[in-house]
Amino acid sequence: MKIVRILAVIGVLTILVASIAFTLTKNKEKMADNAKVVEKTVSTFPVAIASAKTTELNTSFNATGNFEPRKEMTFVAEMAGKITQLNFDKGSTVGEGQVMLRTDDEALQRQMKIAKIAFDKAKKDLERFENLQKANATTEVNVEQARFAFQNAEQQIEQLKEQIAKTIVKAPMSGTVVRKHVEKGSFLAPGAPIADLTDIGGLKLVIKVSDVEVLKIRTGMTVKVQADVHSNASYTGVISHIAVKADNSKRYAVDIDVQNNGQYPLKAGMYGTALFEFNKTGTALLIPRKGIVGSLKDAQVYIAKADNTVELRKIKTGIIKDDMVEVYEGITEGENVVTTGQVNLSNGVKITILK
Repeated sequence: MKIVRILAVIGVLTILVASIAFTLTKNKEKMADNAKVVEKTVSTFPVAIASAKTTELNTSFNATGNFEPRKEMTFVAEMAGKITQLNFDKGSTVGEGQVMLRTDDEALQRQMKIAKIAFDKAKKDLERFENLQKANATTEVNVEQARFAFQNAEQQIEQLKEQIAKTIVKAPMSGTVVRKHVEKGSFLAPGAPIADLTDIGGLKLVIKVSDVEVLKIRTGMTVKVQADVHSNASYTGVISHIAVKADNSKRYAVDIDVQNNGQYPLKAGMYGTALFEFNKTGTALLIPRKGIVGSLKDAQVYIAKADNTVELRKIKTGIIKDDMVEVYEGITEGENVVTTGQVNLSNGVKITILK
């Protein structure tokens, strides 16, 4: 009886497994049939196209950036000492050479008095030994020792003069104090920061340009500059530096020196635009920017072929003008570039061109 029951259970399980396998096979065949239907239904993809055209192009261009201080620095103490006089605060405007602070020089002044006494004695000793030498009353060695003592005393005074001069700290440049690191009564150590100075009398507009644009400019060139905060004002800038190496985005940093304007003042951090205006015009092969797949750095486009298929092609781009991009390699005039519908495309896919 037990064997019969076991055989019955095995038979039932076998029937169930066979039923499940049959159902899965049918479902797989049905899904494959559905996929074939979808494939037949979506056999082409609708796209819009635009022809690459050679157009007269003004080579002028604009570039935006930020205004930065032309000169800024943190100046530090050269001598140790307690601050006895402080002549500036945060926001103070100072001129180059202006006395910023003084430190206690009493100990140095006492050393100077002692050094002067030693100097006077050494001078008299040298004069005495030189007179004795003339009368053959002393040796050359004594004269040389006296001369050495005199020179040593003289050098000591010069060193003390330099140290006393360093207790008077002067501004190394003209500018505005943007940060104050010390207070009256505090002790300065050599190398300790005193203040951060920024000169905004002259600013620089820092912009970035493409490899095509950088070939059109040079240092010393005059550029018209505008600031976003003063829409009615314009400034004259001079290109002072052009990077010799592009950054990771293949763009070159350019510094433009701009003299600040009292009527329309500029501050570091403001946005500005440099207007590079050229009289010459030229021709360029242009396509719509929206036709580019990926970034301008590694640009690609889909070309619509005569047999209603597409070809994915790499291109090299140049100047960007409004919503158009210059192409100087990869496309010839008259070829049609897909401008919408690229998300569904791949090499060789059939397309339907929207009218």
